[in-house]
Amino acid sequence: MRLQPVIGHHRELKRFVSVILVTLAGLLLSHSSAALTEPAATPQEQRPPSDNAIMRVTLWAGKNGRGRYEVALLRTILDRTADNYPAYQLSVNSSPFGTQRGRQVVADGEQANVYVSGLREDDYTRNRDILMIRRPVMKGLFGYRAAIIRQGDGARYAQSAQQHNLRDLTIGQGSHWEDAMILRYNNFTVNDNGRFENLFEMLAYGRFDAIFLGIAEIEPELAAAPLNDKLTIAYQPIIYYPHAMVFQVSGKHPQLARRIKEGFAQISDDGTHDQLLEHYFGGAINRIRAANTNIFVLKHPTPSLMPELTQPMLIQPPELNADL
Repeated sequence: MRLQPVIGHHRELKRFVSVILVTLAGLLLSHSSAALTEPAATPQEQRPPSDNAIMRVTLWAGKNGRGRYEVALLRTILDRTADNYPAYQLSVNSSPFGTQRGRQVVADGEQANVYVSGLREDDYTRNRDILMIRRPVMKGLFGYRAAIIRQGDGARYAQSAQQHNLRDLTIGQGSHWEDAMILRYNNFTVNDNGRFENLFEMLAYGRFDAIFLGIAEIEPELAAAPLNDKLTIAYQPIIYYPHAMVFQVSGKHPQLARRIKEGFAQISDDGTHDQLLEHYFGGAINRIRAANTNIFVLKHPTPSLMPELTQPMLIQPPELNADL
């Protein structure tokens, strides 16, 4: 008799569970039927989240004058192509990766997917891990080089220049810079064992005789350099060699490469590119065009890469280079 209430309660629980199971089975059957009868969403309906519609652009660039120019130029290109491409979000990565690591970072396309560097052919470009936009970002301006030398070496450097003996000096350059290859091709002695960050200290301590840097960036770079009170700039002669700085885009972002190519062509045709160059580098361009400027022209080992830069393009005002 004492077990009956428990047994009765157990039977009621079993009936309750049975009702629940039947109800759930009905719901599942109804959902499965609806899934079979409803048409699949069309590609237009399968729209990604709005965040995915944004073209994310990360430029690897420095914080100096050249870096600010590259940001302004890229932003102008992206704005000019706004009607035909997605909205964009532009950011800048200024990490000091170094040349080789930086190229790998851009090829990977995560920390950065575009940067400006010297036109070159290597495994990255041959394998299309990096896509080059073959239009000179600075119209060869980066190929006009002045020298940073030690304080007190001005007379020695000037004498070497007058006697066309600059090749007797040892020129400091960064590791893996294209400049080192060009200088060696022109029979200069080059020390390229350092990174950009320590070149100035190496020069101050006598590891080499001079650093050739682009005339457009030499002043701010020297001002920010360690031991700059021991160094100075020799502006004569200007060393020129064909050195095309071009946009280089991650191969994982071909749409960005197409966009930059199209937009760059547009702002070059309407003169906007020239205006940006004059705005950011007018002082350097005026120095190049000064009547007393002596320009020493070097050869490029592969002039076919950018034949229009074989001779200095910027020694004349833009209107005289209209065919370019």
